[in-house]
Amino acid sequence: MTDPETDPTAPDGEGGKAAAVGSVAGDAADVDLGSDALVLLDVAATAVFLLVTAAAAVLDGDAFALVNLVVCAVLFVVGSVIWAWGFVRAAARSRDDVIDLAGLFYLTGSAPRTVRRCLLGLWFAQMAIAVVAIPLTSPPFGVMVPVFGIGVLTSWGASKGTFPARETTARPPRRRSGP
Repeated sequence: MTDPETDPTAPDGEGGKAAAVGSVAGDAADVDLGSDALVLLDVAATAVFLLVTAAAAVLDGDAFALVNLVVCAVLFVVGSVIWAWGFVRAAARSRDDVIDLAGLFYLTGSAPRTVRRCLLGLWFAQMAIAVVAIPLTSPPFGVMVPVFGIGVLTSWGASKGTFPARETTARPPRRRSGP
């Protein structure tokens, strides 16, 4: 006999309190990062950012500065759009799920460890590249790029994050005011 209060596999329709509070779906080591489009997009964007920033830092010329500007601006704009989409998606999900900010923006408790570590690591790498690029590139367009990383984190949390279901309560009928 299973106890729905403590067994995450209990047949209560919500996975029991243990699933809602502490465990994350797919927290096993079998999570395939290579099949997640957002993870692959973030890896590719970070690699392109690193290569373009290194080229702009080492090579002189307006062409490299222009390429650096274009790449950084595209990553900033795409990251802003991805973040906005994730935020709107999270707002829509909040009607049914309890979405907390740490789970949404930093994937704390809402994503498998491998996904969380990978996406946070890529975001931190973007920040480190941007900081290192400040004295090496002029102007330092790279400071805009970490917006891409937080956008991916937010979108992943909003679309694939595991959050506890919102408890439904019966609302009392509204009273009409007036005659």
